[in-house]
Amino acid sequence: MYSYNLGSANIDISEVVAGSLATFTIEYTVGDYGFDDGGEILIARRDVSDSDIPQLVDQYKTGYVKVYCDPKDKMTKIKADYMPLRYVRPWRSAISIRITDGSLTKDDKVYIQFGAKDGEGYGFRMQTFKENEHILMVLVDCAGTGEFYEIDNQPTIKVTGGYINELDAVVPSTVSVGQKFDVTIRVLDSWGNIAEKYSSPIVMTLAGNEKIVEVKNGLGVAENISIVTEGNYCVELTDEKRGITGSSNPMICRVENESNKLFWGDMHGQTKETVGTGTQESYFTFGRDCAKMDFCAWQGNDFQVTDETWANVCKNIKKFHEPGKFVTFLGYEWSGNTPNGGDYNIYFRNDDEKIFRSSHWQIDLLSNDGTDRSVLSDLWEQFKGRNDVIAVPHVGGRYANLDMCNTDFVSVLEIHSHHGTFEWMMEDAFARNLKLGVIAASDDHTCRPGLSYPTRTTSRGFVSFDGYGGYTGLYAKKLTREAIWEAIKSRHTYGTTGKRIILDVKCGEHIMGDMFATDAPPIINVNVAGTEEIRDVEIKRGNSTIYSYEQEQPIIPGRIKVQWSGVRVKSRSKKTVWDGNLVVDGGSIKDVQQFAFDQPDEGVTLISNQIISWKSSTSGDIDGMEIDMDFDDNTKLMFNSPNVSFSILAAELKDGPITKAAGGINQKVTISLAHECFEKSVEINFEDKDVEVGTNPYWVKVTQSDGNLAWSSPMYIDYVK
Repeated sequence: MYSYNLGSANIDISEVVAGSLATFTIEYTVGDYGFDDGGEILIARRDVSDSDIPQLVDQYKTGYVKVYCDPKDKMTKIKADYMPLRYVRPWRSAISIRITDGSLTKDDKVYIQFGAKDGEGYGFRMQTFKENEHILMVLVDCAGTGEFYEIDNQPTIKVTGGYINELDAVVPSTVSVGQKFDVTIRVLDSWGNIAEKYSSPIVMTLAGNEKIVEVKNGLGVAENISIVTEGNYCVELTDEKRGITGSSNPMICRVENESNKLFWGDMHGQTKETVGTGTQESYFTFGRDCAKMDFCAWQGNDFQVTDETWANVCKNIKKFHEPGKFVTFLGYEWSGNTPNGGDYNIYFRNDDEKIFRSSHWQIDLLSNDGTDRSVLSDLWEQFKGRNDVIAVPHVGGRYANLDMCNTDFVSVLEIHSHHGTFEWMMEDAFARNLKLGVIAASDDHTCRPGLSYPTRTTSRGFVSFDGYGGYTGLYAKKLTREAIWEAIKSRHTYGTTGKRIILDVKCGEHIMGDMFATDAPPIINVNVAGTEEIRDVEIKRGNSTIYSYEQEQPIIPGRIKVQWSGVRVKSRSKKTVWDGNLVVDGGSIKDVQQFAFDQPDEGVTLISNQIISWKSSTSGDIDGMEIDMDFDDNTKLMFNSPNVSFSILAAELKDGPITKAAGGINQKVTISLAHECFEKSVEINFEDKDVEVGTNPYWVKVTQSDGNLAWSSPMYIDYVK
């Protein structure tokens, strides 16, 4: 077969640390065809990359790129621009280099310099997540036709994890007295990557006992650990040399485990075959060894999943499946447009199943072999009568159309992911009288399932993941595919915003997700063990909060809490920008502490003792602050943002929190007196004396002091007299 020489590219850097500043140059050598005026070269990167947005004007500002050439035709001129939507998914953003006068001849050179050289300006900020093969895709249109071809041997950079910022450990959430288990120690950099540059001994303390654990390249394991006394435990970590401390998730030790054990999973993510990064092998390896998930799945957008990719998915699901240690599920993301059904994750209980796509859009639309099911109802018809298929509605770019939900296959909703928090999905489900449970996942695109951190905010809109990836916690008898499957079907599940918060909700002998009848007012039992102090535990009946743990706690004198949340719309560009300020009249601000801000370039600034300003955006999650101040009943608080502005008197807060709607979807601002939250473990027994006859969905929402959340699946209790 003839090989077309479209040119070659060399890059003068091989490795960078994630999130670091770098300066490097791609040298493109023109191939056999040359370029006439109108010809174009693109330097494209994946949508998911959160590197600097290129700009070609100011070397003293972030994202600077310099493009120049060395042509034989000295009349040749080029024009370079950054275009966020120049090419096709997942390579949409690109630097466009167009020949405007003259031509380029074979062996002419074009140079693309990222970042100013040392002493001449600002470096180019690299993406914040590890990638073994970060490609800067070179594409050429030598004839100026608008049709581009990839050159051979693309320039690549290895992006590695960086240096220690955080110590973290993972332990089982539930163990028996004397049971052997491992403690996995993780050292994370500023962006949530495993800190590969770190190797050092760590002091691990558990139940009063110390042990030295050697950590290499950011990971360490203490094996065959056990506890001899019942109780709630947490591993404490210390890097004595650097003075950095950390801890594990909470762990409950009992004489004997209950019949249902708590397992953790992330069942939603993609790799480079679709719109993510990394290989399937590295994806599952990370989920098992670094994130320490108990169960995991892969969910590529179906219109990008080739037959070859699907065969590889089937192979890897079997390869990584190890009952009792790591359970995998075969599946894909059915990605129809919202009017046709929206996003539903499809999971199979068995191996080697057939894929029924919503379309072949990015494979070859004309190659459809008759297996496409482009409307969700057609997919339900295809699966009719099967009990080995689960579908999970979720929100990504598209959002799931619950008008087309079929409870023969749908038992749970995904209400949190990398894309944000979507409590409104449960509200919509209740409005439709759907009896569904709750899970969370990451929808990870960075090859970090189970440990997905937010990516940097960019102006492109397509690549910024605004929240931490979520977890599904579930109660099952054992770690097998069949037991996990049954737990999901039975709604014995809950979701968190990426923390292993232990949440146990019961009514008598029934657990979260159960459906049953009673002739007595239900008593809801809630046990929570958090990773930080518990700010609130809300018991909800449908969309109403009927009990708040926070409101039962003592008020902190002189402190006011302000928080805001919500999304602008349900669809792709959902983020709400809240940049604003709070002005105090008749009082004096002494201090302010922010909570739940996910982006490092966002936060609260104390301007004076009268004014606080902030930079903030939410995607359904909460951002907020607690303010220490001198105030009296007549102190006026004036909240100003693009979404809502209002003023209140401090005296109004004596009657409870004040909430102001701000349009959009659950966009709201809540101001209240601050309450103490010092406990990491909370137990609540609440009798609903106001229950009404009929089916009542009871579920629980947990809010930690750091803004992390957990939601239980509802118990659907039919109250009869």
